[in-house]
Amino acid sequence: MKLNAPKQLCCLLLFAFGVCVGCTAAQPAADYSEQSDRKVVRVYLLSGQSNMQGSGVIDQLPDTWRQPIEGAYFFADGRFGVLTPGATPLNGRQRFGPELGFARAMRSADPEHEIYIIKFARSGQPLHAGWDGNQWAGAEPAPGRKTFYPGLTPDDPNIGKHYRDQMRHVRAGFDAIRELGLEPSLTGVVWMQGEQDAKHAVSATQYAQSLGRFKARIEEDLDSEPVPFVFGQVLPHEPALARFTHRAQCRQAMANADQDSGHADAISGCVMVPTEAMVLLKDTVHYSTEGQQTLGMAFAVAMIDAHSHE
Repeated sequence: MKLNAPKQLCCLLLFAFGVCVGCTAAQPAADYSEQSDRKVVRVYLLSGQSNMQGSGVIDQLPDTWRQPIEGAYFFADGRFGVLTPGATPLNGRQRFGPELGFARAMRSADPEHEIYIIKFARSGQPLHAGWDGNQWAGAEPAPGRKTFYPGLTPDDPNIGKHYRDQMRHVRAGFDAIRELGLEPSLTGVVWMQGEQDAKHAVSATQYAQSLGRFKARIEEDLDSEPVPFVFGQVLPHEPALARFTHRAQCRQAMANADQDSGHADAISGCVMVPTEAMVLLKDTVHYSTEGQQTLGMAFAVAMIDAHSHE
């Protein structure tokens, strides 16, 4: 069940103006694995293309947003460290994506549980198997294509390069957590992608099917139970730039994928976040600093709500 709009707005305002990220976090709850005495920690995968990579500017943030987010750990350079704007490489050290607002809001809402964030992004890259980077190569899958296509099975030779790289990165993050004496548990996925798929009729109209396959294969590859999958609806600006030839179809497919859409393409556990209220840069595609802040918080609101109804 999704938050209704007034409640969501209320939560966003609370997070935006009431978060004390510099405060000492409460001690994490003692969740232990049934197989060992390792404490289980919550891992969130944030993935996508350029709007996940991030166009927010650290120097444009208010001072309260530049403080370390205690209890939120970000995987970079082979290890986890406290997410610290300007020090942690989020998109370099001067730019950031939705991870910042997401981490602040998640920690504010549930200070008893630390979170571990693994982010992976490839600018301008597709999900559908028919793409090879920026070139449409034909709807049928083929080996070696630069796409997030996850294949049908773990040994599918047609798994896209970006999906393979993403999972290699996630597994490295899981290994880094285990080296700390902890046990990682995938707790949710945040996905911000689709602009590239909006450039072709097939990838746009089949986006819901692509998304469902992507979610299921991540869970399979990480030996995970189904987890909430929160994603942003891309390209809110109208009229769209000419290159996004099938924007309307892609956005409709995204709306259909939402678990509460009532559509045949609805995917259990998938929650769409509308983005019309989020500030864009002049290019009308990427989010400004303020837009990235709001986007991350909206992802957190949706994730928190999804957890509350598990």
